[in-house]
Amino acid sequence: MDNFNIFIEKQFRISLLFFFLGLFFGILYSINLLGVFIDSTTLNPVNIRSLHISLMLYGFIPLMLSYLPFLLINKEVGSCKDGLFYLNLYTIFWYIFLIFMISSLLFGNTRGLAFYDFPYELNFILSLAGVFYIIALYKFIKQYGVKPLWVKVSLYIVMTAPFALLVLMNPTIGQVEKTVTGPHGDNTLGMSFALIPIYFLIIKLLSKNEFKARWNILWITPLFFYIISVFYRSFIGELTYNQEWFFQYLTLLYVPLLYRWYQDAKIERFAKLALLISIASFLFVDIEGNILFIPEIRWLFHRNDLIVAHAHVAMGISIFFMVISMFVSHIKELQTLKFYSFYLFGLIGIFTVLSLSGFVQAGVLKASIHNFWIARTIFGSFAFLSVLAFVNRKFKLTNLQKYNLFGFLSDGLGGVFLILLASFIYPSLNFSFEGKYEYIVFVFVSMTGLIHFLALKYKEYESILTKLTVFIRVFISSLFFSLYTAGTLEIVALFISAFDISMVVFYLLYFYKKEQLCKN
Repeated sequence: MDNFNIFIEKQFRISLLFFFLGLFFGILYSINLLGVFIDSTTLNPVNIRSLHISLMLYGFIPLMLSYLPFLLINKEVGSCKDGLFYLNLYTIFWYIFLIFMISSLLFGNTRGLAFYDFPYELNFILSLAGVFYIIALYKFIKQYGVKPLWVKVSLYIVMTAPFALLVLMNPTIGQVEKTVTGPHGDNTLGMSFALIPIYFLIIKLLSKNEFKARWNILWITPLFFYIISVFYRSFIGELTYNQEWFFQYLTLLYVPLLYRWYQDAKIERFAKLALLISIASFLFVDIEGNILFIPEIRWLFHRNDLIVAHAHVAMGISIFFMVISMFVSHIKELQTLKFYSFYLFGLIGIFTVLSLSGFVQAGVLKASIHNFWIARTIFGSFAFLSVLAFVNRKFKLTNLQKYNLFGFLSDGLGGVFLILLASFIYPSLNFSFEGKYEYIVFVFVSMTGLIHFLALKYKEYESILTKLTVFIRVFISSLFFSLYTAGTLEIVALFISAFDISMVVFYLLYFYKKEQLCKN
């Protein structure tokens, strides 16, 4: 396997963690709606909702979609070692953005927006990532003797993206604040059209034969009218409802277009299945969206659970399976039905119960919304359980690996647990909690757990990384013991000191002793 394929597989698995984290916060939010709350500074419903939506919109899905041009270039002319370096930098800065975003939203730094709720300043990290993306794409493209049209268009669009991002997301001069009112008919046409070239490139990537798009008039016509609507709004005035309705219904032209493209392509079995799920759900959302635009229906269901269900199919199935189809040949777990079954059962269940809840809220049906919300939580748990398809069932661990696994679970996950729940747990145990320096300590604890994880994952560095955790624990234990005896910190400090020094003693008496005996 070459470096490009190794890189793609690695980043898919890493970024998928952010997707399942988004599912986890979605389940927590649905539990909150059932009236179950934890008095935690970080885990309040507003923060959890923002985390769920933001991780879905900015985590796994957009990052993996951004690899599409590189996958296609690699298929046509091969990889580029220098370009891969910058693509890796782009990915790292995207992960840095996600970490900053999660931290900001956990502590309530929201903007009160539907889709772009994190602080505006974080867009500068994304823009920096975009610069590395441009460099990577340029270096990959240089391999072509004659550049195809799609390559030129992709490069031109990408070159403007970092700057457009900073303008469009700006709270003063940008358009992001207007998303609170929801999209109009012509904006829906524009958003739908944005997916058409992505479908074209994905089909071109997956097709075993040379794919040539037919029936192009079916995407040229909506694009033409969308451009007209943009100029009309910019220079003449607002569109009437009937004009918006006309633009909205132009999206129905994508139904025969995508059918034709799908039928013309020769695609491997599981990739074709994933693409079929994506296209079928996209067309369902398209048709349902046009029905919901009928005036009498639109205001009946405006912003109730039926619209939420609609969004789950659009993002959680259609665009998600776009990504899945791209990576089937790279990820072996996507070549079995286990993942598809769990995930689709969960998402289709969520769509069904939320749609029924929407009919109840609109007064069309009489039933208990609370029961539908309980069902949503259950179906969400099934979707989350699809992560089991990616779990490596390797249980044969050496004693040192077991030590590092325990260290990762106790410190790595324990630190995260404290970040999320310490503001609730400490007062419950009558411990003082200021909610300031404590979070820094919790992050440091998590980093110790991360070192244990790296020792567990990388066998060649296992010994030195484990020793590093021992040194850290000695200093941390001594510091907390000193702060406790000086009366600066309470009994919690003594517990931390005792735990860390116990881990050190166990290592020295068991593993270090064996290591020295082997050397002798």
